[in-house]
Amino acid sequence: MTDGAVRHWTELDAARAIHPHDRVAVSATEAARALVVERACAMSEDRKDLFTACATLGRLLFEAGASPTLASATIDGAAAALASIGAPPLDEATLASARASVAEGYTSALVASERARARSTWEWPACVASLDGETCAITAGHPGDEAEAVASWAGRVATRAQKAGVKRAVVAGQGAARDELDAALRLVGVEVLERLEPSPSAGRSWLPWRRK
Repeated sequence: MTDGAVRHWTELDAARAIHPHDRVAVSATEAARALVVERACAMSEDRKDLFTACATLGRLLFEAGASPTLASATIDGAAAALASIGAPPLDEATLASARASVAEGYTSALVASERARARSTWEWPACVASLDGETCAITAGHPGDEAEAVASWAGRVATRAQKAGVKRAVVAGQGAARDELDAALRLVGVEVLERLEPSPSAGRSWLPWRRK
């Protein structure tokens, strides 16, 4: 019986799809939909399991690329699918909480994704500018404030620097991120420069008649 509800729900959401990613997301979340239907059909007064399943569905919809429009309307499809198999109807308060749970799961995944994207700008090679074959400049500005996370980031950057053949690095930044990166670079044998000394040819023109 619940299999029929899941199929009907899937069909309803597929019909609501506004772009190809929605249709992919509908197919990718079949197992999560089955869990929601199972929890909705359970005759339990405690609906926490249902709302947890809805939040999981919301997260998976985001990860599969579903639009906010699809995520916001999917519980309507669930309600219609449950009615089609004669399941006890969900009251309005339960439906409202189910919609909110899907939205919470979706937005939580969105926020986590944006935070991860922001952190990636401080990872190698985004935080690095190559100065020559063996020297680079590194921006030490990890946004986290947890000591373990900052130390882990510094270790990753230092390891990548070593593997890239970096011998010297100029580190820009301050605070714990700078201190941890300095220590990690020295640990893997990369010399940390306070500033970059100009090369002997700096300031000389490539035009022979303008060279001093």
